[in-house]
Amino acid sequence: MKYIKWGGVLITLLLVVFNVKNKTHLFSKKTVKKQIKVDSTANEIAGVKNIDSLTVEEIKARYLNNPCYLALLKDPSFWEKGTKVGYSYQELFNDSLPSQNPYRNRFIVGDFNSLSYAKKTSGIYEIYPSLTTLKEFSFINKSLLAKIDTTLYSEANLTKIYDSVRSQYGKKAEPFINFIEKVWKYKIIPIARAYSINNDQVYGVGQVLVMCEACKDTLKVVGKFATSAKRQDFMFEKDAEGNQYKRAFEYAPTYERRGYYAGLNRITSKNWESERKYDSLDIARDKEVGGGNKRITIFDSKVELPNFLLMEPDKSYPKAMRRNGIHEIALNYLPRGMLGTPNSIGCLRVSDFGSKFFRWWTPQNTKLFIAYQDSLYLIKEKANPLTYLPFKSKAEGNKFRKWINDKHPSFAKRFDISVDGDYKNGFIIDGYYFFKNEYDKFNK
Repeated sequence: MKYIKWGGVLITLLLVVFNVKNKTHLFSKKTVKKQIKVDSTANEIAGVKNIDSLTVEEIKARYLNNPCYLALLKDPSFWEKGTKVGYSYQELFNDSLPSQNPYRNRFIVGDFNSLSYAKKTSGIYEIYPSLTTLKEFSFINKSLLAKIDTTLYSEANLTKIYDSVRSQYGKKAEPFINFIEKVWKYKIIPIARAYSINNDQVYGVGQVLVMCEACKDTLKVVGKFATSAKRQDFMFEKDAEGNQYKRAFEYAPTYERRGYYAGLNRITSKNWESERKYDSLDIARDKEVGGGNKRITIFDSKVELPNFLLMEPDKSYPKAMRRNGIHEIALNYLPRGMLGTPNSIGCLRVSDFGSKFFRWWTPQNTKLFIAYQDSLYLIKEKANPLTYLPFKSKAEGNKFRKWINDKHPSFAKRFDISVDGDYKNGFIIDGYYFFKNEYDKFNK
């Protein structure tokens, strides 16, 4: 995999609302703000009633606005037949960290439905964590955190920010600065799309990994990242000349294969990557959250899987596949544009920024709950892919590629957008919607 160094841009939230009925793509800040407000304020609803006394329908209602509640949902259609159906509030907590550890309440939810359970519609929008909500940095002034959270950076003003933080907090600021350098400055455009396209096939999107915290009788969404769960496997065949080759085929973990993913897993190993140096501050951070190491995971003896978090199925799922993990998307046949759809060979793929943030945020032995309905896992749409693309030909795609390299070279460098290439590439599609208004004016 080609790693892309920081190109001087830290992008804040982008949401694109797709009007599929009219086959148009609309950028609506008003809709974005409303949606995020619903998702965040929904975290407080459960405080009205003890979580363990909620009915299935009450939990389901909360789940529709807050995916963290999926772990509690006692609906058999979301879980493998014959296994535990939903978990209790106390079962969300990390059972290996000391009782006084402030990170025991962190857990992860894997919602692998590619269609909305309620509306049966496709669509995904990522929610990036906010610095002001991270308990690690509660000692830093919130107005300063908010400013850092929303500023478009260059390498030059990063230095100014570091100087400002050091002047106020001294050595206590070093872990925070290390976090900015190792994690936060890799923020990219949050994924927001209604569909994903691979070759000539349109897929419904919706698969996410959600960072959650159990707070008294409230479940809090810290962040939500698009992921790709299993859809493929490989087999070896021989051609007419007797040469062996590897062929991919479709293998979704649904129905008779439903036991592939355990409903309950633990993150038992947290590895590193070659792109970033692992130093004393990273060692200290790993000790703070119970574990971690500098090992680098290699797949098939040649492909690095950056920031690999090993998923160990709970012993109550003896037939579940082992040795899978969460990691940065790293294989060239699994493009970023397919995040949100089942498109991996088993592991859970996330973006570059997502993998770095998961590696930093996740305590050792964090619980990962995975649930979905078989019929909503893999969705293939019968539609013309060009209907959902902003570019209808390679010429149109290359025109945008040249424009963005001329007008926003640091952005193009950060996202590896060359002046020539695939017009269905996920990076240029996301880039188009981020600069849509400016580019449309240029075309007019």
